[in-house]
Amino acid sequence: MEVLKQIQIILYFLIILFLFPIFFIFLLIPLSILREFVKICTKFAGLKEAQIIEGTNSTFAVDKIYTSPTSNLLVSLYLDGETDLDLFKSRFISNVIEKQKPCGKLQYPELRKYVKEFMGYSFWILSETFNSSNHFKLYKTDEIIDEAALEKLRDKILLKPWPAKQPLWEFIMIENFQRQQQIGVNVEESCEKQKQTPVLLFNAHHSLLDGYSILTILVEEMGNLDLDKVIAKPAISLRKLDNRKQNFNFGNFCKILSFSLSILYGFSKDLTEKVNVNSWNKFNHNDSITRYYAFDDTISMKYIRKISRSYRVSFTSVLLACVCGGIRRGMELNSEAVPDFIDCCLVLPAMENSKMLKNHLTFGFVRLPIGDDDPMRKLLEIEFRLQKLKNSIFPMLYFYMFNFVGHLPRWLINKISMANPILARATTSLINFPGPNEIWKINTTAIHSLKVQVGPMTRTGLLYSCHTYNGRVFLAAALNSQIKNSEKISENIIKFFQEELDLLI
Repeated sequence: MEVLKQIQIILYFLIILFLFPIFFIFLLIPLSILREFVKICTKFAGLKEAQIIEGTNSTFAVDKIYTSPTSNLLVSLYLDGETDLDLFKSRFISNVIEKQKPCGKLQYPELRKYVKEFMGYSFWILSETFNSSNHFKLYKTDEIIDEAALEKLRDKILLKPWPAKQPLWEFIMIENFQRQQQIGVNVEESCEKQKQTPVLLFNAHHSLLDGYSILTILVEEMGNLDLDKVIAKPAISLRKLDNRKQNFNFGNFCKILSFSLSILYGFSKDLTEKVNVNSWNKFNHNDSITRYYAFDDTISMKYIRKISRSYRVSFTSVLLACVCGGIRRGMELNSEAVPDFIDCCLVLPAMENSKMLKNHLTFGFVRLPIGDDDPMRKLLEIEFRLQKLKNSIFPMLYFYMFNFVGHLPRWLINKISMANPILARATTSLINFPGPNEIWKINTTAIHSLKVQVGPMTRTGLLYSCHTYNGRVFLAAALNSQIKNSEKISENIIKFFQEELDLLI
């Protein structure tokens, strides 16, 4: 079987190698010329400060932003006490919206712009009616809002269409939120503090930013913390070609040729991977599908690191082992056949330039041995596969592929996303982004905890989103409603994750 697979990879490689020059001459060059022509046309069309949306941001900009968005990002910041929204607004305007580069241009001009389609491409267009005050809202109600009511509110916000010709971000302050857990040394003091615990929601569209961009503007610009010092390094660093000016010689030519051939070979190899068909693989593009969310903020990083050190595996491998075991338990709850393996799409921070509002991400696939009922053996197998991914060319391949697709016309991006044989492999996804490892404040008020949600854009059956902050792991799970008994499973999916974690201690 391995010999046949190698033959298949080589055949794919030779076919791609043969087709690439034709592809380059008859598709890439014309599309590049068309793209430049469209950019020139914006000047004659009267589009004010039109800026074509680049790379990965463009792949999210094809979303139905102003009618039924599926790619919103929502961050809930639970504060330890009261804070002044007006003070926060004034600081955000001066520190972020009006911040300038050394050359005098705005650091984050996209915060004043909206998305517009022009001649088949997505552009940032300056909003002539932009008023920063409209993006800071106070949610008013006479009732005390508990966690259940807040979850319903977040679900509405995630699916809410954006106002026409307005920038794609907003802050919403909820003042009368009652935290479920107790704070303080006695019940009386605890209840008093619960009534005065506000929550600040930051809602934005994925075409504007990602997790690292959010950390940049909220933690570094507003929290006065240095990101390089307070967050962990990315799990996988992209190897980049040396861009420094140097003489073109035979050695450099060989490096570029070797890099290009390895990219094409990696793509050929990925096309041969078999799609794992199972009851939880829900690769579709139906925007009407709902998702059931579950959250947890009780897991200590020390707990996971203890497991990590005991087995000499990475933090991410422990998370993947719990994801794998949790899905197995869900399948068994449904009396469904458990396959030998499933593929997990691991979203990875690339951090090409964290000082810009862009998507700094790539992804890779890790095969999870879900059919193995031994938790420790499963963990070690996952670590082996994760290290293999780290040392492979695939994260870099997908990074450049993601950026390439983002430079195509909108209709072509949609076609590719709807019929993508590579993404169809994944049954589950894991987003694992590090947050600050120390207390982070809004104005002078400490943030107690946070929750991060993404809209129903993901094409997998189950999405896990893991963020760390101040020694704790904040976990969110989003389950596709097409999965059997999805509502019941969503109530237990976090518990399944924790039970797998306990088995590894």
